[in-house]
Amino acid sequence: MEKELLWCFNLCNLRNLRMKSFVRNRKNTMNRLFALCLLPALLTAHAGFSDEASDPKAELSKQMRQLEKDIEKVRGLKFLKPVEANVIPRGKNDSKGIQGYYDIKKKALFLYDDIKGNYAKGVLIHEMVHALQDQHFGLGKLHASTFGSDAELALAALIEGDATLTMIRVLGKEQPHAAKMLLAPLEKSKNLQNAFLYAQGARYVEAIEKRGGWAAVDMRYPFPPTSTATILHPDERITPVNLGPGKRVGEYGLIKILAAQPITQPISLQAAAGWRGDRTITEKDAKAWVVAFAKPEQAAKFHDALIQARTAEYPKAKKLPAEPGASLRRSEKGAYSGILLRGARVWEIDAPSEKEYRALIDKLEGPPQFSVWSSKEKKTLTPGEFTDRLMEADAVCVGETHDSEIHHQVQLAVIKALYARDERLAVGFEMFQRPFQKSLDRFTSGAIDEASMLEDTEYKRRWGYDWALYRPIADFCRRNRVPMAALNVGDDLRKRVSAVGYEKLTAEEKKQIGEVDFQIKEHRAHWFDQLGEMHGHGKMTKEGKEKFYQVMTLWDEFMADSAARFQTDRKIRRIVVLAGSGHIDRGFGIPGRLAKRTKGKVVTVRIFLEGDVEKMKKDPAADFVLMVQ
Repeated sequence: MEKELLWCFNLCNLRNLRMKSFVRNRKNTMNRLFALCLLPALLTAHAGFSDEASDPKAELSKQMRQLEKDIEKVRGLKFLKPVEANVIPRGKNDSKGIQGYYDIKKKALFLYDDIKGNYAKGVLIHEMVHALQDQHFGLGKLHASTFGSDAELALAALIEGDATLTMIRVLGKEQPHAAKMLLAPLEKSKNLQNAFLYAQGARYVEAIEKRGGWAAVDMRYPFPPTSTATILHPDERITPVNLGPGKRVGEYGLIKILAAQPITQPISLQAAAGWRGDRTITEKDAKAWVVAFAKPEQAAKFHDALIQARTAEYPKAKKLPAEPGASLRRSEKGAYSGILLRGARVWEIDAPSEKEYRALIDKLEGPPQFSVWSSKEKKTLTPGEFTDRLMEADAVCVGETHDSEIHHQVQLAVIKALYARDERLAVGFEMFQRPFQKSLDRFTSGAIDEASMLEDTEYKRRWGYDWALYRPIADFCRRNRVPMAALNVGDDLRKRVSAVGYEKLTAEEKKQIGEVDFQIKEHRAHWFDQLGEMHGHGKMTKEGKEKFYQVMTLWDEFMADSAARFQTDRKIRRIVVLAGSGHIDRGFGIPGRLAKRTKGKVVTVRIFLEGDVEKMKKDPAADFVLMVQ
């Protein structure tokens, strides 16, 4: 059957007016439903499409042309072409609740001919905004890959919140009560998902618009919110932690679990606050759910609430003795379920037996397990052989995905293995900028504490990823007096190159940057065409691409220079460089430029969590690939 993606709008006037919008994929026979609860007075009477008129189609077209102007004025975005609308009869099998829809494939609105007067204008405005979004941002592309995940739910809230806020403002003076929807508390909603997607989505969009105008909202489409926590806390800068492979429930999912039980429904929002990441881990028939919070006290609050919710959900399970603060239950069939608090983490473990329950706890508490693939030797190395190869190098560059906890755990394992063999070691960090080197030195010497170091280096503003990801590495360096090198270029210089290009920098600015080689063939071929698109700028002029390429090259060159200077000036035998994989993979970023400066041997390490192993082995992109099990 033909694939058809539809954005639909459904209004039904029970006690409250409810509006629903969904994407339907007929090829996969799957409905994707989003809904919203509005106040009773949101939409007042307007002419419907079932009313008699001399030329209903002409009247509809006239109304839409006026609404296009009204929407453009409110939304600050021009329609690229007039929106087409069709009034169609309702078939016998068509849902009575669906009043109309926007068809992404046909680029048109379809409205049923039996829509009553109360609904018509709201349907038109909301669905016309979806058409406007589609013309500028491509709704089908945005919804294609991750529907059903926490990230997709966040994206849907952006899309629906944008349409809802615009609708409220277009209705404006005509229907002022519509704005009261933005005041409706999420925790008191009768339909949590409806309230999240529309009311909370609208609040999120309103917060973005107040900070940076509609242009800031537009930029959320190439860079959409990646978690429902971002939607729930629009005034906070939330950087989720990627805990590893496995389904992510998200903060909305936590709220949904707690809201399902009357005993925890009133505290569901407060108990879920502070979410920073979660992950499910499956081992045969056993399963663990790990939830990370920003602070231990937030984890403790969720831990207590989850115990209450699960106790209410499984009243027949037998309570067993457990460690202080933990909950352990055994089902009638002998399965074990536990909820444990570990600092800023909460673990929920379900296993068919006590043995499997204990085994899963042991895995969670232990270090990451990985095998090592040597690209040059084309074979798997033992841990000892891998360390032997690294000891032959003067610099070891370990790539990372910045928000991945497992990547940082593996990086620490590499650092520990090298330090155990030779304490003449330093660690270089992309996360800190060179002007703040003195603060890192004071931290590793014990002169200042972690909080002071983070404040002095302006870590949160200049880098921003959750510090908990890097804390174990920094703690190891501090305890063992391993020097920490600040590698990155300062924001001011990077912004200057981005704005004017390298050639227009002052002589003093070029001196600060040092030597930069923009003509490394492999590096230019790999990055030149893709950087602008990666940063949400789509197709760019050659001049625009050159500026982006110069910034990337400056970044690589500067960090290589920082590492070389640090290693030479402090007579460091070996340095481990921690930076994003894009700066390290294939060797032509930091590694090659570092080797050129020091004349030493530099090796690269890539961390591989999931994917096609055989394909990776054919194109490993690094000297060694650590395959996490």
